Amino acid sequence: MSTVKFKFKAPHENQLKILKSTARYVCVAAGRRFGKTDCMMTLACLTAAKGKRVFFICPTYRQCGDWFKNILQLIPGELIESTNKASLTIDFKEGEKGFGCIKFFSGEPDAIERCRGYEADLVLIDEFCNVSNQNYVFYDIVVPLVAMTAGRVFLISTFKGTGNFFYQAYLKGKQGIDGWESFKFTSLDNPFFPKGEYEQLKATTPSITFAQEFDSDPQANQSNPFKEADINRNIIPELSNEPTIVYGIDNSKGASEKSDASVIIGLSATGKMTYFDRFRLNDYELQIQKILNLPNPKALKVIDSSGFSAGGVIYERIRNEGHNVIGFEFTSKSKAPMIFNLVNAVEKDEVKFVEAVADEMKVFEMKYSDKSNVVKLQAQQGYHDDTIAALGMAYKYLQRTIPNTNFMGSFGFA
Repeated sequence: MSTVKFKFKAPHENQLKILKSTARYVCVAAGRRFGKTDCMMTLACLTAAKGKRVFFICPTYRQCGDWFKNILQLIPGELIESTNKASLTIDFKEGEKGFGCIKFFSGEPDAIERCRGYEADLVLIDEFCNVSNQNYVFYDIVVPLVAMTAGRVFLISTFKGTGNFFYQAYLKGKQGIDGWESFKFTSLDNPFFPKGEYEQLKATTPSITFAQEFDSDPQANQSNPFKEADINRNIIPELSNEPTIVYGIDNSKGASEKSDASVIIGLSATGKMTYFDRFRLNDYELQIQKILNLPNPKALKVIDSSGFSAGGVIYERIRNEGHNVIGFEFTSKSKAPMIFNLVNAVEKDEVKFVEAVADEMKVFEMKYSDKSNVVKLQAQQGYHDDTIAALGMAYKYLQRTIPNTNFMGSFGFA
């Protein structure tokens, strides 16, 4: 076969360290945008071209489809025997050890069972920390795949805390036991990652999140962007008597104990809570009257104005009454920056709150959505985050209300 060239970029020096590994089990922990998936696609192509069977496992079927399309663009047409979009399989023409292939599998609980009955020379699992039941997947699914072939396994991921199989595998690799080798790289270990972007992210991302996602430093409390020490340090025993500058108002409709509550939080110019009310009402008119009768009626009111929800209806009514009001529409893209802004304020002791708010902060969590590739921030199952939403809205616009004070830092989220 004549010499052909793949279309992927030449690996950078730290990717080469991974590609040169000869260990049977390899754990790669790397910060975002290091290029870990690109590295694995390179390894998959080079291995399959030699006539070997490569299984590429992704957390979701959608990701499998995306990487199937991406990897096809890297392979010269003269190397491909056939492709099957339905089964997400690329068959290579005969190489030095036979007919190689790259086959994609979803790591979702039911779909991962489809790997059974096959044999593979190389198994690559991308974003392994997003795969459910990691121990089961590794020992019951992956190890049998490579048992007859003495094949190799690569686990690739960004850290998601320390209480999981991936972190245990990483520790084994650090010690060089049981055939493991581990690599750990930060985002900046990719020489093409913009340093200016890194510094901007560092300044605007909660430290616990940044440490794990970009500096590849696993955090024991990784699911909660609020650190408990920061929360406890900023609790005040009672509301401040300072004048209210801004109110954050998170409205909801429902009167049962399981319903989301409506919450009103006031903040002073120094970031101290001055007003707090949490209630559950079905009657829009009663909620509107509570807002109209707030102390210091000239203070800015920031109200959830999302769609046709309770907030949207109430926002329109308050605006029509001529009050100083701004609407905040909650979306997956707007909520995360607002929460991160609040987390930064708590870390820097720039906002003070009562214990009821602290309690919600302690059961808050952050998750990455595999489907939308965005951050989801929400209360843990069985809890609420209404006070966090209200406080976050109030603090966001407090910064805009008094932008010249030392208290108001400059954040990257507008």
